[in-house]
Amino acid sequence: MWNIRKSIIAFALTVMISLTAASSAGAHFTSSGYSDIQVGSDTMTYHLSLLEHDFLQIFPDKADGGDKISDKQLAGSLGAIGKLVDDGIIVTGDGKVGTAIIVAAKHEKRASLDMIGIDIRYTFAATVKRYLMQYNFFWYSGVDPNHSNYATIQVGGQTIEQVLGSQNYIVQIQGPGAAAGNPVNASATASASTTKPVNEVSSNATGSWQNTLKTYVLMGMEHIWSGLDHMLFLFGLLLAAEQRVWKIVKLITAFTVGHCITLVLSSLEIAYLSPTIVEPLIALSIVYVAAENIWKKKESARVVVTMLFGLVHGFGFAEVLRGTLSGHMALPLFSFNLGVEIGQLVVVGVLIPALLLIRRIPLKINWNMYASGIVGVFGLYWLIERVLL
Repeated sequence: MWNIRKSIIAFALTVMISLTAASSAGAHFTSSGYSDIQVGSDTMTYHLSLLEHDFLQIFPDKADGGDKISDKQLAGSLGAIGKLVDDGIIVTGDGKVGTAIIVAAKHEKRASLDMIGIDIRYTFAATVKRYLMQYNFFWYSGVDPNHSNYATIQVGGQTIEQVLGSQNYIVQIQGPGAAAGNPVNASATASASTTKPVNEVSSNATGSWQNTLKTYVLMGMEHIWSGLDHMLFLFGLLLAAEQRVWKIVKLITAFTVGHCITLVLSSLEIAYLSPTIVEPLIALSIVYVAAENIWKKKESARVVVTMLFGLVHGFGFAEVLRGTLSGHMALPLFSFNLGVEIGQLVVVGVLIPALLLIRRIPLKINWNMYASGIVGVFGLYWLIERVLL
């Protein structure tokens, strides 16, 4: 009787701790923007896309539509937008600040999201051998330190992808003039920014694809590691497999096949499911796998359901890529998916030895049931939060 009471108390404490952790984790909606940049010998054209919700946080005037801003107001506020751009983006050519002109600002749809598109043109007095671009929007002012910007840079006939964030916000771009054989004072450029994170971008084909591969592989790995809901779903699958190799292979393979399909379809904007639907479904998948672990179902049905939920998680993974690929999607898409799979394998590789070690500890409780209960508490909390909020 005493053992039953201890089990109940332990489970109650576990639930309380889980609810506290879940409330701090929440959903993983992120602030993001896009930059489409074309680099010329003495000009740079820059199309900046920001989520309308994010833009309103820094827009100096009150929106004429409450939580919306009209195209008419945008067109009449080019001066104010120009000041925002001057603070948010700094572009220099061979150490000299370029003249920025705001050509237009209007609403646009990108990745099925409402965004504000700003066209900027930078001009320089002479041919530029090396550009330096510093992107400061949102994190520099403390508005959102987690803001990311997905930059597509076209220079010298090559397309380079860069992901800009609070720890990675300066890009050096070798101009077409330097690519044609003009010398570059690399030491002078480097000395100006030795204490800041700098990405080097050139028109060299080998360097550009390697940089894209590295950028998107790391992004995929970071995305799955930062998504506690994805991690808990994987943990639930490992609990379902009961540390049996063949069960693990079947369930992880089913999940991988599922999320790869929708990751590709959604990233290419062939299929789309709103985050307001995807996020609750991801939480529901966590609840379901936890419930299955406690009240076991047929093995074949579990594999099918796992693949179906993998389809849902794939839409969640693809939110990072939607709107970034713009016609040259093969390498970024492959690299991001590779990063997700590497990140997933690392998680599985860490959890399996830990679970095997725990199974060897003589415990008087059903460890698998308790752990599944913890997973279920997280999922249930997120499901309620994401449906109601």
